Amino acid sequence: MDPASITGSLLPHAPKRPQWGRVIDGDWDQHAERFADRAVVRGLREHFEEGTPWRETALLAAFREQLSRFGNAWGYRSIEGFEPRCREIERLYTSLSTDGYRRQETLAGRDRPTLADRADEINVDIGRDGTLYWRAYGQHRLAIAKLLDLESIPVLCHRRHRQWQAKRDRRRLTGATKATVDHPDLTPLTTRTGGTRAVTR
Repeated sequence: MDPASITGSLLPHAPKRPQWGRVIDGDWDQHAERFADRAVVRGLREHFEEGTPWRETALLAAFREQLSRFGNAWGYRSIEGFEPRCREIERLYTSLSTDGYRRQETLAGRDRPTLADRADEINVDIGRDGTLYWRAYGQHRLAIAKLLDLESIPVLCHRRHRQWQAKRDRRRLTGATKATVDHPDLTPLTTRTGGTRAVTR
């Protein structure tokens, strides 16, 4: 799907247990923040678009917060890991810019994806009105894909709101053609008529 279509984030309100492919009612989709406002995302934008040194970006505060809350920030256990982490992000940016977005199983050299490969793709939730929210995994990848204006990235649908699923079911029953599909989560319903799968369960 187009990374630009993922506009929100529900991470602070996400359940701790995985919910891949589940349909869930309630107001969980009413507590979103803008993905663009996340500290990590702002930090990457400051560095790559504005040329701000890493230590002067919002990423440093995000790194420190991760250390304070979890004792671990993206694999590093002290502030000394900040610069190595930034170099990793720069390599990721270069890779996405040069080679485009590659699926996790491709990076791992596997012909078929494992459960871990699928789970490690960018995860999204879909709200009652079809709004796409970043849920977990691949925050840096998604942010960079947006910065580079990549056309399409693979994602894994974590959960759908019951009201959205009802609309999806109606579309399945009434039949969907490529001409009437206006949302990437409805694209799989057109696979028999030439569409391509955009959101996987």
